[in-house]
Amino acid sequence: MASKQSLPKENSTPPPPDIEFCATLHQSPLTSDSEPWTTSTRLAQSGERFTPESHLNILTFLLQNPNLNSSILFRADILYDSLGDLKTPEQLERDLTGCNEDKVIIQAENQEVAPLPAADYPGFEWKRTVVRKLIPRNQNRDQPLDQTCHFYKGSAGAELCKQRDLVVYIPHTISEQDTPFYHPAVRALALLYDFTPASGNPTNSQEATGTISVHFLPFSSETTDTISYRLQRTLLGFLSTQLRLSRKSVTSPDMANRKKAVEKDNLIPQHVLQNTYARLKDIYAPDLIAKWVEQTEPSKHVFEDISIAAFLIELWKTMYKPVRFSSVTNIPEEKSKAQTENKPPDFPGFVDIACGNGVLVHILLSEGYHGWGFDARRRKTWSIYPNSTQEHLSQSICIPEPFMEALNARGAAEVQINDETQIHTGVFSKETFIISNHADELTLWTPLLGALSNFDNPLPFLAIPCCSHSLSGVRYRYPPPKSASASSKDDKKISPEEGTQQQTSKDSNNNDNNNSTVSAGHEEVDQNPQPATGDLKALRTRKLQERSHPDLPSSAYGSLTAKAISVARELGYDVETTLLRIPSTRNIGIVGGMKAATATKERRYDQTSSTTAREQNNNLAGSEIHGNGNGNGEFVKDTKGLVRHIVERESRRDGGLEAAAQLWLDRSLGLQKGKGRGKVKGDMRN
Repeated sequence: MASKQSLPKENSTPPPPDIEFCATLHQSPLTSDSEPWTTSTRLAQSGERFTPESHLNILTFLLQNPNLNSSILFRADILYDSLGDLKTPEQLERDLTGCNEDKVIIQAENQEVAPLPAADYPGFEWKRTVVRKLIPRNQNRDQPLDQTCHFYKGSAGAELCKQRDLVVYIPHTISEQDTPFYHPAVRALALLYDFTPASGNPTNSQEATGTISVHFLPFSSETTDTISYRLQRTLLGFLSTQLRLSRKSVTSPDMANRKKAVEKDNLIPQHVLQNTYARLKDIYAPDLIAKWVEQTEPSKHVFEDISIAAFLIELWKTMYKPVRFSSVTNIPEEKSKAQTENKPPDFPGFVDIACGNGVLVHILLSEGYHGWGFDARRRKTWSIYPNSTQEHLSQSICIPEPFMEALNARGAAEVQINDETQIHTGVFSKETFIISNHADELTLWTPLLGALSNFDNPLPFLAIPCCSHSLSGVRYRYPPPKSASASSKDDKKISPEEGTQQQTSKDSNNNDNNNSTVSAGHEEVDQNPQPATGDLKALRTRKLQERSHPDLPSSAYGSLTAKAISVARELGYDVETTLLRIPSTRNIGIVGGMKAATATKERRYDQTSSTTAREQNNNLAGSEIHGNGNGNGEFVKDTKGLVRHIVERESRRDGGLEAAAQLWLDRSLGLQKGKGRGKVKGDMRN
């Protein structure tokens, strides 16, 4: 509820009250004998055109997102809604993860909070009550606060020409000293919206006008003629946020009904994720930041990897049995065979490809999840970890198996790779969970490596795309995905694979000297023709937005994400996408193989012989591809043949498989050159 502000420094003197603002304070129309409400002319804004419906939609949205009013807050957990529209944390957890019913009941009992009584206000009728718990980011410093929110509507007999909406926020506190810093030090806060519809058309916002105002009830029973400067800022910030969001409903009428390309909190409930994040941050962040040895600013990298670790831990809880070790809880022993008949599989281990500074690997290992990570060059940060982490970090170059085979066929690998360079072909242990966190060149390879590692059951993965590269590692901007209507028309003429082949063949024809960088650059220009006229400043703004905004399918990032999803689905992966709560604009998470990893029944395709899948696919490697995965977790029989087909198809833009493999090798070896980039010896953990 507080405005966006930082905590005051110790021994700092608070600024004096704003005399000019205090002179505008006056008695509120909500005042009664027992409640001396106060407002100000500067806490009101007239001439607004947003409708009462839009206003209420924003109010409801802010009930669960108080962080938009205060950066000190994480969220608000809904404890009670008299209408039943807003879900409690237990209901959200049950809907998304199907958590244990007993656990839900226990949590509900612990969080049951009775709403404070609703007062009567002349000219208003009570309509709804919501109880929420405000959750601060740092609960070691700030305590959560329960708050009752009462909604009122103007009664039929009061000012028929107006539509009136009132919401009153009452903190569950008894004094100013009892009120957390992030909440205004008042007994109650109110937001009133008086809307006068256009004559004859109550929905015509072009002629209608409204006045929105903030009112507050001080702890003192006497009339208030002065308030602190901080409370003034908080109240003005509260009004500003409401106005900013409500006005968007006028400039973008379809904003409320617009569905984002990628949803947030659709895989893991927000409260579950943020609780785990807060726990991990308290445990690991101080030590990691204090020992940071890289030149980069530590907090951004540390907090981002802690956020990703929290997501993975909660995701894995929905896919696998809990690990035996945790920094906070002791997992109970298995109780009986009957209770574990339908238990999920054991955690299979993880591999973090292009693990960078290794923070994510360190946290996951410390939380009891076994796995390892590798990167093309060793990072200084690796030295700050205990031996138990360092022995699971490896300096290795990943040359995917199809490229390695192409290089070996002409002896290029033996000539260019010395004995000290460690190579990994991207074939991992069966069932391993692949983490591809801003892995750049390996982003598109992620589902392909999963399929190559286990033909029967391609490995599950989390990919977080960042910079756009082709399979050869060359920077490349993929064309935006076609609309559904355009795709359906094209499907009648040509298959997706044939279309890609024609496009990549065109690229190859334009690339006589195998200069893939030039070829990719030409294609990017063709994909983005420049208009002959227009506002250059506006054009630049639009282009920058297209390149980075994940919700725009025509952006470079959106196109890369769509391409990664397309490749995964072509291989048969079931794919889920979610907006991760990480401090980065590159925050789309692609989760592949979630359903397949948790399936307890037999594979969903027929086994035709007793030979291993690798033997079957080796025999079929050069044969015709008979079909693609359907994107529902049902993998095709000839997985290796399909992978090879995709790799060859995508390599055509770089001059073919051998040329793409050589480009990859040259770039990979270049990553290990330079001062201070030593090598690490050890197993490759195939």
